[in-house]
Amino acid sequence: MKNKRIFCITAYCNTQDKIDVLIENILLLKKYNYSILLHSYLKVPNNISNLVDYLIIDKDNPIIHRGTKALWWYLQYSKFQLNKTWDDSSWTAINQIQQISSFLSNKDYDYHIFLNYDLILTSDYFQERLIHLNNSFTGSTLSGDLDRSSLLFFILNKDDLNFMSESLSLDDYLSIKDGRMAEDYFHDKVMSRNIPFDPNIRFSDHIQGFFGNVPHEKIFNYLYEKTDDFSLFFDKKYIILYNIKLDCDITIIIDKKLTHLIKLKTSTPYFINLSDGFTSFNIKYNNINEVIKYPKNYDNHIKIIK
Repeated sequence: MKNKRIFCITAYCNTQDKIDVLIENILLLKKYNYSILLHSYLKVPNNISNLVDYLIIDKDNPIIHRGTKALWWYLQYSKFQLNKTWDDSSWTAINQIQQISSFLSNKDYDYHIFLNYDLILTSDYFQERLIHLNNSFTGSTLSGDLDRSSLLFFILNKDDLNFMSESLSLDDYLSIKDGRMAEDYFHDKVMSRNIPFDPNIRFSDHIQGFFGNVPHEKIFNYLYEKTDDFSLFFDKKYIILYNIKLDCDITIIIDKKLTHLIKLKTSTPYFINLSDGFTSFNIKYNNINEVIKYPKNYDNHIKIIK
């Protein structure tokens, strides 16, 4: 059969809401009468496995510890830079593409239509003509950058699929610098193959993830939406109060024993030196009485610019 196609769904459905979206999308795709492959890092219910033609379960979900390679965001000011690093979960998405590509490399499909389980399948974001393209293709993400390929939806012909099967590897991924995400790495591969990329065709998802969907102001302000008078960030050495909009008095208590009575001045950042380290601190201001603990799942770092 010429131009034989298969849908390749990537998934990590750890809640019932996500499972429901996955089922809904599989049922929508079945109207095309194309084969369907599902890759999941979690076991899926029998009613889902019965809906697909191929099922790949990889229970490893290979998240890379931030000590080896990190996802890194920063916020730059004239006198300091705020940094936050997470364990690198981006490789899990690339690993799914590689495993699917490797599995299908010896199958007789001509076009492989990759989509994330929660892709919004509507006329606005999912143009039906794309399913019937006779070439590889990538677009961008509605909530992300216009200059890199989206992993929510893309098409690979057989040659490009074989290329991804052979060129995507953990060692290769670890060679790129911290901060670059799965989309950056994948887009480099897309460009190296001259795969058509249209940044104006943009995709979106039902259940949006953290990266790319949370404003920087929230990531670097532990009092986000609690007060607009100032922002707060910290690492193991400092607490910083910045973006100060008005003169005000606050109280910060370190580990329930060391009290700082602070007079903030408009537009003047204020640093508290935490030379002895800390477990938690309590900030009191107007109606705010917040206890903040040092995070376990990511690292903060404040760089002082002299």
